[in-house]
Amino acid sequence: MLEIDEIEGLVALSGRNPDMLDRRAFLSSTVLLLAALVAGCASTQAPPAGGSGSGTAAGSVVEINLLQLNDVYEIGAVEGGKQGGLARVTTLRKRLIAENPNTFTVLAGDFVSPSALGTAKVDGQALAGKQMVAVLNAMGLDLATFGNHEFDLKEDQLLDRLAESRFRWTSANVTRASGGAFPGVSPHAVLTAQGRGGSVRIGVVGVTLASNPVDYASYADSLTAFRREVESLRGQVEVVVGLTHLAFADDQALAEGVAGVALILGGHEHENVRAFRGAGFTPILKADANARSVYVHRLAYDTAHRSLAVDSRLVIVSDEIPEDPEVAKLVASWEEKGFAGFRQLGFEPTARVAVTTVALDGREASVRTRATELTDLIARAFLAEAQGSEMAVYNGGSIRIDDVLPPGPVTQYDVIRILPFGGKILTADIRGNLLARALDQGLASRGQGAFLLTANVSRSGGGWTVGGKPLDPGRTYRIAINDYLAAGKEQGLDFLEPGPDFTVVKDNRDQRMAVIDQLRREYPASR
Repeated sequence: MLEIDEIEGLVALSGRNPDMLDRRAFLSSTVLLLAALVAGCASTQAPPAGGSGSGTAAGSVVEINLLQLNDVYEIGAVEGGKQGGLARVTTLRKRLIAENPNTFTVLAGDFVSPSALGTAKVDGQALAGKQMVAVLNAMGLDLATFGNHEFDLKEDQLLDRLAESRFRWTSANVTRASGGAFPGVSPHAVLTAQGRGGSVRIGVVGVTLASNPVDYASYADSLTAFRREVESLRGQVEVVVGLTHLAFADDQALAEGVAGVALILGGHEHENVRAFRGAGFTPILKADANARSVYVHRLAYDTAHRSLAVDSRLVIVSDEIPEDPEVAKLVASWEEKGFAGFRQLGFEPTARVAVTTVALDGREASVRTRATELTDLIARAFLAEAQGSEMAVYNGGSIRIDDVLPPGPVTQYDVIRILPFGGKILTADIRGNLLARALDQGLASRGQGAFLLTANVSRSGGGWTVGGKPLDPGRTYRIAINDYLAAGKEQGLDFLEPGPDFTVVKDNRDQRMAVIDQLRREYPASR
């Protein structure tokens, strides 16, 4: 039998704080002994796996593996090919199945959007997650819930992705605005495992945060909906699991407000999380985005005593795990289809544009809270493109790569991954008082997509400076700005749109072209 310790890739559980885990520290094994978590369970002691412990009937234990992913935007590997990749996850999944056929793979939301490849047009239509569903089908995904970014898609696109899915979907709190569930989406799902001790039913309840509202979907309160479905499962299943795409505080509310939940398998933060909340110390677990890591949960349910043992381990998906050849081939075919679409827009995705000497940090946790080498480079590209501008400003949410590009070659596709939605750089004139208001709001939005990144702007003594001089509310400044921000589309910055105090002077090129040129200037590929 293959043990998790034998799975290629590092296994890590550690903590910067009680909620967010740092992969640098190592904990070889953590066993969570969960007492009877489903109504009617009597035992308070979980048996060891295999049923060999005192008081445990031989053969009464049914073992189950849950393989958890969340926030996956790339079908291929990231960080220069060193981490992630659904072909590697497929290998891990097959090893777990060889060890135990009772293996289920679940995804806690955010995968059909946003992705660079998803913006490519094939046969006149954006892929819009089509490539992701195809690869997840081939990987063998069993169950998914909605992430907030699933609703970046237009209604017809999302309906197509649902129809293409060979895996099941669950959502207790997201339904169609016109009434009823989305096709193929149930408020809960039941996974059934078979063993010598009998069958064990695992009820899985999905919920999603309502941060990307669209007119074709309706969002019920996640806590209320989750509690309702958990109650409906009592007596129908032996184990209840939450599959959530919520902010951590909302996951905590579920753990504290709903009894009888064995595990909350979540997403949304993009960084691995392991915490225990509520009176029963319900585990809340999240892996890293883009399958840099996955969680493997080993469940051992004693049917004689109706008690559960859980061993949860974070597995780093590194290049030490070989790619499954069939899925790797499928990934390559979808990437080539997308690249062909980008070529029609004037890009050459595989072309090397630069060889950097520094790491370019585009992780969401970084670019939505502070400036990095990457964000500063983009801002300099804005200034170079909108010549004559005194400063540059753009929203951190426009950067979607959620990855670190290590020192070395950078391709045009890397730039597309950084700024997948493109958009033009504008030259604009803005009144100082409106500029100050926008900068204040951007600072107040730290941690969100509306956090503003700049060039030639700083904050000193509670006020703003532009070009080293205090910002003058009565003066007009010429700035470089992206068209999304200038159209008032960013949350909290809807006041930033053309008017008496804000005038667009010139449309410039797509920001990705400007960044490619900036990379060439700063890090020539020929050196």
